Amino acid sequence: MLDAVINAAKIGGEVLLRNFDNARNLKFDRKRANDYVSEVDRLSQEKILEFILKEFPHHAVLAEEEGGGVEGEEYRWIIDPLDGTTNYLHGFPVFCVSVAVEEYNIDDEGFGRIIAGTVLNPVSQDLYHSEIGKGAFKNGDSIRVNSSSDFSNTLLATGFPFREKEYLEEYLSIFRRMFNHCSGIRRAGSAALDLCWTAEGAFDGFWEKGLSVWDMAAGSLIVLEAGGVISDFSGGKRYLETGNIIAGSPSAQKKMLALIKRESKDYSCNS
Repeated sequence: MLDAVINAAKIGGEVLLRNFDNARNLKFDRKRANDYVSEVDRLSQEKILEFILKEFPHHAVLAEEEGGGVEGEEYRWIIDPLDGTTNYLHGFPVFCVSVAVEEYNIDDEGFGRIIAGTVLNPVSQDLYHSEIGKGAFKNGDSIRVNSSSDFSNTLLATGFPFREKEYLEEYLSIFRRMFNHCSGIRRAGSAALDLCWTAEGAFDGFWEKGLSVWDMAAGSLIVLEAGGVISDFSGGKRYLETGNIIAGSPSAQKKMLALIKRESKDYSCNS
């Protein structure tokens, strides 16, 4: 199944890369305020779904764009055919394809778990992948989160609450507190890549509010398998459900959680 996850991401990545030089001329629609979908999002998803449903016709699928929901049993594929659409449409080369597989009904409450995931950066051709219990990898080489315990030297990543600007003041308060304790903060515009960069130690931690499950599914497994820690804003494990995520090395994540808990009112995204 991991081979299929990787191949699915590569199929989507080929679509994105082939159309990137013409990105500024693509047709796009506004799904809601500051949230866009282009014809390339849809084409990438279409090609990925075509591959998955041919290989695994009885699996469920959850994908970001319209028409991406397919019912099934035992396993569910979670797909973001283009994470970083706004970047893509502006010709900013930070975007990716994210593909993950969730196993259903592994406990009495019926909660599933992510068992495999891949994130592909089509521009750099960096391929991150992970399978539960087997570690995290970039281009075939094992990766680990940063082992430094000095939070004052950390480089963090974040994402602005562009879909829910009513939370901007709360976010800025958290940002200010983080900024005063770390060495720097970056905002690249792709949550899946931010998680992968955290997994390989380029970032020490990442936080964002109001994400969708397809933004996080593959990247979260990669962080965990790289030795990282992830929670929601209350310190629980409902980040895929709430859309609120704090990920990082064990020491950085603990400090980030403490700083965020002082400011944040947890909420569930409605995506």
